[in-house]
Amino acid sequence: MSLDTMNSLAVMMMSDWRLVFDLLLELPRDVTLLVFSVLTALLMTLARRWFTNQDLLQRCANDLRQLKQLDQEARQSRDTPRRQRLRNTVALVKRTQLTEDIKVLAIVLVPVAVLAMWAVERLDYLPPRVGDELVVRAFFPISSVEGVTHLVPTDGIELISSPIQIIHADSQTPPIGLAEWTLRPTSATDELTLTIRHHGESVVHRVAVGRSTYLPPQQLHPNERLKTTEIVLKRYHPLGLNLNTERLGLPAWMAGYLVLTLLLVPGLKRLLRVS
Repeated sequence: MSLDTMNSLAVMMMSDWRLVFDLLLELPRDVTLLVFSVLTALLMTLARRWFTNQDLLQRCANDLRQLKQLDQEARQSRDTPRRQRLRNTVALVKRTQLTEDIKVLAIVLVPVAVLAMWAVERLDYLPPRVGDELVVRAFFPISSVEGVTHLVPTDGIELISSPIQIIHADSQTPPIGLAEWTLRPTSATDELTLTIRHHGESVVHRVAVGRSTYLPPQQLHPNERLKTTEIVLKRYHPLGLNLNTERLGLPAWMAGYLVLTLLLVPGLKRLLRVS
C-alpha cells in the first residue's frame, strides 16, 4: 500500500471519527486532553513498530550504548583521536536512525494534522454554559465612532447591559470602533441567535450554549460597516494553569498536549517493545 493511499484512508477515517472524538468532550477537559495525547502517542508508536526496520533500530540502539561506553574509556585514557573516530561512528548510526524516523513522520503527518485540526476547533475555549456572563463585541470602522448600535433582545438571554450602545474608539492599531454588551444565557440551545444592527446594517451572531462544543467565537459578515462580531469565551488552560503561552502563538491546550505526548511516547515504546 502506497504512502498516499494510506494517508487518504487516514483522512477519511478521521473525518468519520470526528463525531467519536466529540464524545470525548463529555469528559472533563483535562481528561479529554490526556486521552487525546494517548491516542497521538499510540499512533506514533504503532507507526514506528509497523513501518520501520525494528531489527535495524535495535542494533542501532545497542551500537550507541556500546559506543558510549567506549567513549567513556577513551575519555579516561585521554585518547583524543579515538574519541573523534567514535564520534564519527555515532553520527553515522544516528543518521541511520534519522532515516527511519523520517518514515514515521511521513506516515503520521496527515493523521496527526487531522487530529490537531479537530482539537483546534474543540479545545481552544470552554463552551458557554447557562448562567455564564458573556461579553458580546461588535467591531466597526473608525468613522462609526460616536454612532449608535443596537443588540436586539431575544428569548433565551438576559441582557445585563443596555441593548443600545455608543460605539467608542478601541486602542488597536489602526484604531477601530467597538461596542460591547453583557448578557446571560437563560436556557441551553444549540444555536442562540444574536442580532446586532447599525446604520441600516444587520448581522446575526450564533452561539451554542450548554453543549460540549462551541461555535466559532469570532464571525465575519459581508457588510460595509458591521463586519466582525465576537463572543468572548474563556480559554481552556490544562489543570487551570495560565502559562501565557498565547504570547508565543501557542494555545495553552497545545502546550499541554505536546508535553503529555512527548512524555507518553517513551513509555509506550517500552510497553510495546518498540525500538
